[in-house]
Amino acid sequence: MYTVTVMETLVKADIFFFITSVAVVVVTVILVWGGFYFLKTLKNIRDISDKFKNAVNMAEDDFESIHDQITQSIIYKFLFRKKRKDANNKNSK
Repeated sequence: MYTVTVMETLVKADIFFFITSVAVVVVTVILVWGGFYFLKTLKNIRDISDKFKNAVNMAEDDFESIHDQITQSIIYKFLFRKKRKDANNKNSK
């Protein structure tokens, strides 16, 4: 009777360790799979941010060019010309 109880305990322990081993393998496979897709997603995000950065830099260059063209135009210089100091001094007296 004592040997039957020990054998049952050993069988139960073997079943427990087998199930635990399978669970560890399954969890490891799932984590590796998830990590792989996580890294792919990070790479895609980096590529998208690089493209966005390049687009912003190009837009910045375009806006600087437009700003320079506007400030050099005759109409802009006429509308926003600097007032002379002499005119300001006459008005203040």
